[in-house]
Amino acid sequence: MFTPDTPTYVIDLRSDEESRWREVIASERVVACQLANEAIAEFERIPEIARWLFEKLYKVSGGLYQGEINSWAKVLGVSLGTATMLNCTYELSHVSWKHMITKVIGCTAGAQWVEGIGMVHVRNLDWPLANLGNATCLLRYRQGSREFVSVGIAGFVGVLSGMVPGRYSATINWAPPVTQPTFDFGPVFLLRQTLEECDSYDEAVSVLKHTPLATSVFFTVCGVEQGQACVIERTQSDAVVREAGGSAITQANHFVTEHFANNNMELLDLDDESAESSYVYSERRAQALENRLGGIGAKCSLDTVATTLDVEPTLNENTYQQMVFCPATGEVKVRRRLIN
Repeated sequence: MFTPDTPTYVIDLRSDEESRWREVIASERVVACQLANEAIAEFERIPEIARWLFEKLYKVSGGLYQGEINSWAKVLGVSLGTATMLNCTYELSHVSWKHMITKVIGCTAGAQWVEGIGMVHVRNLDWPLANLGNATCLLRYRQGSREFVSVGIAGFVGVLSGMVPGRYSATINWAPPVTQPTFDFGPVFLLRQTLEECDSYDEAVSVLKHTPLATSVFFTVCGVEQGQACVIERTQSDAVVREAGGSAITQANHFVTEHFANNNMELLDLDDESAESSYVYSERRAQALENRLGGIGAKCSLDTVATTLDVEPTLNENTYQQMVFCPATGEVKVRRRLIN
């Protein structure tokens, strides 16, 4: 069941890291623990000593938000090493990744100019964790008068989707890894820091394009001016920017630019159940969304824009978050899929 009823919390960035999530923890402790237990099952073969070492390496490498991660570790009843790994799930999904690429790994995002509204940025978050929708929150990060919003997850301190009202929005899509991840900037932490510090679309694009990363990722960035949207296809040290221009731009989970085409090779393996490759499935999701965005009429509502996300296979069994950002007005629409 999808619902627009999403709890909203304020994260005060002027307070110390250990206490920033106090309100979220008080209200979302149960669902956060349920989601964490589900995700931890993916790490069951990793011994505690390895988790401890991972946390130490994260600390030595200057990993961000360690106090916030520690506060969640206490609530979830897990070691700091385990909590750190949970918050580095994106990077860890690229370890031994050949065994993890299946058709269900998703996420589809897009941006389009809508007459009467402005630039809109839509996104479905797909990941095979049943409690993800229940743990979804709308988070308002504040530092004095400055605010950015994130469609977040209780227990997860990075950002997968966010917006600086009046300036730009940005989302992350999973990308096929090129090599094993490092302890450089994790994509979800870079996106959060970008939203915290960058005040313009151009500045955000520059930071997301040029900062060395732990692993590959796709960033979709949307501004406020007509045609001001792009997809940044990233590897650890290289980037290509696809500009929207005057049409809709979409991104799923395959590299589109010829420069990175060879990185899609492993996506060409067929899915045993459907006889369809992950590459073809990704293409179909992106094309379906592009077609729907291109068909939006002038002066429609954001609720109408949100329906572009409801077409299969953009919408699928692993979609747990849906969102629409309108950077010019600062409006955000969120729907989350709940389970009993």
